[in-house]
Amino acid sequence: MGARMAERLVQAGCTLRVWNRSADKCAPLAAAGALVASSAAEVASSADVTFAMLSDPRAACAVADAAAKSLKPGATYVDCSTVDAATGERNARVIEEAGGRFLAAPVSGGWRDAAKGELLFICGGEEKAFEAVKEQLDVMGARAWLTGPTPSHAAHSKLMLQIMMGTMIGSLAETMAIAKGVGVDQATLLDMLGQSAMGNPLIKAKGKLMLEGSFGPNFQVYLQQKDLRLAQQLADEVEIPAPITAAANNQYIRAKQLGLADK
Repeated sequence: MGARMAERLVQAGCTLRVWNRSADKCAPLAAAGALVASSAAEVASSADVTFAMLSDPRAACAVADAAAKSLKPGATYVDCSTVDAATGERNARVIEEAGGRFLAAPVSGGWRDAAKGELLFICGGEEKAFEAVKEQLDVMGARAWLTGPTPSHAAHSKLMLQIMMGTMIGSLAETMAIAKGVGVDQATLLDMLGQSAMGNPLIKAKGKLMLEGSFGPNFQVYLQQKDLRLAQQLADEVEIPAPITAAANNQYIRAKQLGLADK
């Protein structure tokens, strides 16, 4: 995901210095014109704006800590990772104590959307930080919302989207499997869904892929499961029953057990 986002910035003419925990993943960006750094600290030391895209809270914390050590005074650090509110608030403190500004900006969309510059940015933080990076967000995404003045606002908003996506895709897969089992034509079923109140872009796109048997990942199972786990934890914190989220989460866990984590 981060590589596709970086490609958009390079294509827009931005001077870009990149780093990845897996160094070989920087090679295509270097070929496109990006400079390659040896560490997150090196990136932060030379940038007015640093974007981070990590897979989980632990990685997000580690990279924020490394960047903070050499962050330029007044620079803006934007974390596009989907994490829990506590992680976002913790990383904001780390960056702000180092003299920088922090914006949480988790994205909605997969790598295909990133490649087309059609991501959705769900932001939380000070308006000054949001305005400082709005130009770059517009290059990488179709829309950006400032949901509130703290990283928690962004984290909570993003997890609501992930609940809907995870449960809808699970329901669609179940529907398609039952339809096949009882002899209902799946293409006709998708056409009916598309014309009904249930029709939406997600059902259309994922239904087409299911019909084709095309299961190459746009957003991997392990990432969706991580997001549902965080959403379930959030529901527990506010004592809101979330049985549908829990059921969907269990199915994603089962998929991981079957060796489908990266699918």
